[in-house]
Amino acid sequence: MAKVIVALLCLVPLAGFGQEAAKPAAPPSAPPAAAAPPKAEAAPPKAEAKAPSAYEVVEAKLGTGVKDREPEGVAESFKADAGKVYCWTKVKAPEGGGEISHVWYKGDEKQSEVKLALKFASVRTWSYKTLPADGKGDWHVDVVAPDGTVLKSVAFKVE
Repeated sequence: MAKVIVALLCLVPLAGFGQEAAKPAAPPSAPPAAAAPPKAEAAPPKAEAKAPSAYEVVEAKLGTGVKDREPEGVAESFKADAGKVYCWTKVKAPEGGGEISHVWYKGDEKQSEVKLALKFASVRTWSYKTLPADGKGDWHVDVVAPDGTVLKSVAFKVE
């Protein structure tokens, strides 16, 4: 609130400064003009601040497992016989938690979606995908906010 008041006080002197220079001078023979009623000062336009996203992916990693809430076997490429690939994500959420989704894709084809509840404002969470027999190729996992915004995309390859 104090910042808004200070900003308004700083703008008031500037509003009058620019107007004086723009007035044309009255010709010397013209009779003096009647004083115009004072204009009500218009409120300065409100700055449209873009609200920061309520969700932020601090870190995202792919690995072969999770131990003690930390990813193991972190890599960008996995053997087809790895069994499972884990997507580990550290997220800042709104106070009190919320929900994100891990959406798993092979190429451009959606394979699965896992909804993950976030119970706190800072959370480490993960999901995994069991690799199918025909799993070789390019994959990615999108970390998605409840409104559908893709917060982060993590790519990997299955060889």
